[in-house]
Amino acid sequence: MRIIVNSELVKKRAHTAQRALTTGVMLLVIALIASFYPRYVSLAYIIMLLATVLLVRATRTGNKWLGELRADKLLSKVLKGLDHRYRLYNYVLPAEHVLLAPAGLFVLLVKRQDGKVSYRGGKWHRQFNWRRIFGILSEEWLNDPCKQARIEAEKLHHFVATNLPDVDVPIQPVIVFVDPQVELNVVNPTVPAVTLGALKAYLRSAVGDKKLPNKTLEALVDLFDGQIS
Repeated sequence: MRIIVNSELVKKRAHTAQRALTTGVMLLVIALIASFYPRYVSLAYIIMLLATVLLVRATRTGNKWLGELRADKLLSKVLKGLDHRYRLYNYVLPAEHVLLAPAGLFVLLVKRQDGKVSYRGGKWHRQFNWRRIFGILSEEWLNDPCKQARIEAEKLHHFVATNLPDVDVPIQPVIVFVDPQVELNVVNPTVPAVTLGALKAYLRSAVGDKKLPNKTLEALVDLFDGQIS
């Protein structure tokens, strides 16, 4: 399997996150110092509020773009071993993570929630845990993964249809929960949802013996590779 990553984008976003984290900490220090002077107490509260907002946003960004828990690294590691017919595109296309497989395209929507996550009756639920109370502002929200995954798939479909109007290729969104502590319990989701560890087996099952024409695969590779800056 070939892995393609928009390294320049990753570097830029990681630098932005790191700079925001540093700035947030510096603002907290300034607020602390200002709080010792009665005439600057009000200003200290304002600076502290700004620092908190900045750190919350920076932490969310950092969780996505910094370190070994970056989504592209996690996906690459678990999908290692798929043959040369597979190509994983990260941050290159309208959808962040796209797997070009012999049978079509898979849009992989990464979710980082831990704990008990369930889907029943058309609704997603995440069990409340007191340990999450301190990180609830800085962590990614669950929202509606099915809707998010369909939007990502629609963006990719529009991109392919615009550039390759004569190519007919199936596009399947898949929700991937990457946290090893997640307990996933889904019943008839509108979009398949799997844990990171189960992703490779799901893909192999979904691909099966299906195969796109070689010309279609070549056209997709040429289009996708052409997006790499």
